[in-house]
Amino acid sequence: MNNPAEFSILHFITSSGWIAQSVLAILVLFSIASWAIIFHKVMTLRKAELANHRFLAVFLNSNTFHELRHQTKAKNNEGPIAALFCNVVEKATLDEDLVKKGESFCWIEGLSTSRLERILRASIQDEMDYYQKHIHLLATIGNTSPFIGLFGTVVGIVNSFRSIGLQEVANIAVVAPGISEALVATAAGLAAAIPAVMAFNVFVNRLGRLEVKLEVFSSELITFIETTELTSVSNSEVLKK
Repeated sequence: MNNPAEFSILHFITSSGWIAQSVLAILVLFSIASWAIIFHKVMTLRKAELANHRFLAVFLNSNTFHELRHQTKAKNNEGPIAALFCNVVEKATLDEDLVKKGESFCWIEGLSTSRLERILRASIQDEMDYYQKHIHLLATIGNTSPFIGLFGTVVGIVNSFRSIGLQEVANIAVVAPGISEALVATAAGLAAAIPAVMAFNVFVNRLGRLEVKLEVFSSELITFIETTELTSVSNSEVLKK
């Protein structure tokens, strides 16, 4: 009777040919890369959600843009929504050092709602590009891993039939080891693909909700700016003071 240990997965891997071993090595690398991306994205999106919650609490308690700017600096807010706000501060307002102490907070001259909208749209795209980074790799791993595993399976089955032809014996004892070895590649392909596909779908859903939040905040920020009394002066006027 054959030793059961001889039919272990480790035995199949060590006794298989270089093609099957290469397929399994590729699938192991895919699986490691997939889980690394999953853990990184879970932590990144969780951190972004917490940062958004903190910033929105500051935003709701602020009465003026000037106050919101200083509250954001004081609390060292980070996150995609805070990044949108900081981008508006950077591109649409005058340098704080150029404004004399005690004067009103100043916007760049000629700032319009359409320009604010363009700034915010560009910021949203930048933030989404950052948070979508490497997500496509999960889709690639999920789509290709089963086919790579299937390739290993086909090679294993071909080798099994080749062994049958060489030994001129067609019984289960001859066929079973080769078929089992071949199916290991299929199992490895599915093991790499299933978590990647599930994680990809979850992340796409969460990123879609994040984009909606950014767009909603952009609309609220424009309304907040339009209803807040701010001074609009040019850089030259400030420098002359």
